Amino acid sequence: MRKKTFSRFLQGAVSMVMVASMLAGCGGSAASTSSSNASAETATTAADNVAYKDTLIVGEYGDSDSLDPQKNVTHDKIERELYEGLLEIDPDTGEFKGCLAENWEHSDDYMTWTFHLRKGVKFASSGKEMTSADVVATFDRLLDKEHPGRYYQNVEFIDTVTAPDDYTVVMTLAHAFGAVEDTLTQACTFILNKDYIDQYGDDMGFDPATIDGTGPYKLVSWDVDEQVVMEANENWWRGEVGTKNLIVKIIPEASSRAMAIETGEVDIIDRPGVDDVSRLESTDGLVVFKKPGYGIHGFQYNCSEGHVTSDTKVRQAIMYAIDKETICQALYGSIGETATHGPVAPQYFGYVDLGVQPYDPEKAKELLAEAGYPNGLDLSVMTYNGYNKGVELAEAIKDNLGKVGINATIDSVDGATFNASLNGITPDQMSWDMFIMGYGGLGGLDCDGCLRRVFVTSSDGLNTNNYGWYSNARVDELLNGAIVEMDQEKRKEMYKEAQQILYLDDPVAVYFNLRSSIFVMTDKVEGFSMNATQRVEFEKIKVRA
Repeated sequence: MRKKTFSRFLQGAVSMVMVASMLAGCGGSAASTSSSNASAETATTAADNVAYKDTLIVGEYGDSDSLDPQKNVTHDKIERELYEGLLEIDPDTGEFKGCLAENWEHSDDYMTWTFHLRKGVKFASSGKEMTSADVVATFDRLLDKEHPGRYYQNVEFIDTVTAPDDYTVVMTLAHAFGAVEDTLTQACTFILNKDYIDQYGDDMGFDPATIDGTGPYKLVSWDVDEQVVMEANENWWRGEVGTKNLIVKIIPEASSRAMAIETGEVDIIDRPGVDDVSRLESTDGLVVFKKPGYGIHGFQYNCSEGHVTSDTKVRQAIMYAIDKETICQALYGSIGETATHGPVAPQYFGYVDLGVQPYDPEKAKELLAEAGYPNGLDLSVMTYNGYNKGVELAEAIKDNLGKVGINATIDSVDGATFNASLNGITPDQMSWDMFIMGYGGLGGLDCDGCLRRVFVTSSDGLNTNNYGWYSNARVDELLNGAIVEMDQEKRKEMYKEAQQILYLDDPVAVYFNLRSSIFVMTDKVEGFSMNATQRVEFEKIKVRA
């Protein structure tokens, strides 16, 4: 067996992570601070006699649809405070390192992986020690072919997971797989309590009584779309957390989040409104943190039968009709966000720079005529204000499309409707031709996590993962092939061709801005940091009273 301590699969992404960290630390464009001169990356250590609050309150733009990491489709910020996985990514180097697995090795052919678990790790709610039985039960549930969950496709490369003893897990692969370690950092592989799996089954993830992870916090209460209350896991294997209680308040409106931080209702807010950032940056007592993000805004096409957007030429026409660069500058330029140059962010292994999707209204009209719509067509567009400037973005699209004869009708929905539209429905249950979407990985830094799950043809006809029922045989071949190819240079070439098709040749979406991660906090916050996969480590934060 060969010990595996550094990922050769992330080498293309590590430099980007390190550059972002250097910019932030050197006062470059990766971080911004308010006039208080407090550091946005990390606060200076206060004197020992300073009093700290026992509760950290965070204003978040939207709630989770489930706190079961094998089902969650929204952001995973809360899950990452409750659960942990076998592996994680080092925030400084981008290397894989052990989390619940203290160390691991693989066979020479990469087909057998052995993980040695940490001893004495306790689940937060039950206090039970985590053992290999919990790991096996977690993967058995995730790999259940008779009852496949949302993320089955992410882990189908695994054949068996067995436990020769309480602290050893052996994973055998069904076929070669180029991103084993990356996948094991994703939220869907977080380790669950076997007893809770046996007792609650599919009911896990909604009632606090059904949730038990090994993370820094345990769930106390959850008022959906109102707030999530967590309390420190007193048995956390890493030690004490910075603040005993963590409350996440759900504040959908960006202006309301800004008011909450200005009035002291919360200590930190996520994703401030674009129009509020400049004012907050100049407000005494507040600190604004900015870092290049891993997410992209886009409007995805509904490619199912019966929609005009099932036609490649129509999708290309829409792409050519929209001035992405001008729109991004107008809506996001003030916070330094720019138009994306591909369907994934530059930090991911396999990324290729394809430039901004072209703007050519005359070409758009030609393609519409070729598709049989010389006089234009009608189009329905769904948007959601949980995305920064989501409504304004839809309105800008409508304006551009109108100039080439496409009449767009905008439907702005609430969070519940948005989540429901992406949660395993049939084509007849989605009426929109285009819908807003955020694109990014699931916690790892490999292109596979950004592309294969969401763009390979849906096998069951539902949009559980492939939200717009996109289907392209060559894309299927490339993405399914890239993940079983062990030659990393060949993988890059396959991802390059797949991105060219998805982005330009047979476009899956109109892509807009490469998003920044932006948080605002009071200058009483100490220890704020963001790791290599854009996770804020709330458990490290202290707030001066």
